[in-house]
Amino acid sequence: MKKVAVFIDVQNIQQVFEKQGAEIRYDKLKEHLTNKYKAENGEVLKYTALIPIRGTDENRLKLVDAISLSGYRVLSKMAKERPDGTVKANMDIEMALEIVSISNYVDEIVIITGDSDFEPLIHFLSRRGKKVLLIGPGRGPTAIEIIRASDEFENLDEIKDIVRIG
Repeated sequence: MKKVAVFIDVQNIQQVFEKQGAEIRYDKLKEHLTNKYKAENGEVLKYTALIPIRGTDENRLKLVDAISLSGYRVLSKMAKERPDGTVKANMDIEMALEIVSISNYVDEIVIITGDSDFEPLIHFLSRRGKKVLLIGPGRGPTAIEIIRASDEFENLDEIKDIVRIG
C-alpha cells in the first residue's frame, strides 16, 4: 500500500484565491485526496496545513479552527510586522522541515502551493525516490519551475467543489 503525506502552504493558497474573491474548501480538498489515494491502493497518513497568523485577524483564526476541525494537523506561527508596515508571513522553512522529516516514512508527498521557493525541496525529494504531486492554483499563479520539477501537477481550480466563488 502506497503511503502519502499532504502539506498545504495555506498563506500562498489563500493569497491567490482571496484576490479572486474566492475561498478554498479545505474539507473537500481532504476528501478529494483521501478518495484519490484510496482508489490507487494508497493511504494518506498525515494532512498538515501551515498557517501564519496575526493575533488580531479574527478571520484567520477562524480559518485555523476550521482547518484543524477538518482533520488537518495545523502548524502556525505569528506573522512579523515590519517597521514599514508590511507583513512577513510565510512558513516555507517550517514546511520544508516537516516534509523532510516525514519523507523516510512515505512513498509520495503532496505539496499544495504555487511558490517557486519549493523547487529545491521537490528536487531533493525526487533524488530520494519520492513521487511528488504538486497541487497549485492554476498555471499562472503556480510557478512553472515547481510544475516542471514535480512528477505530476493538478490544477486546484479544476478539482470539483474545492474553489467556491463569492
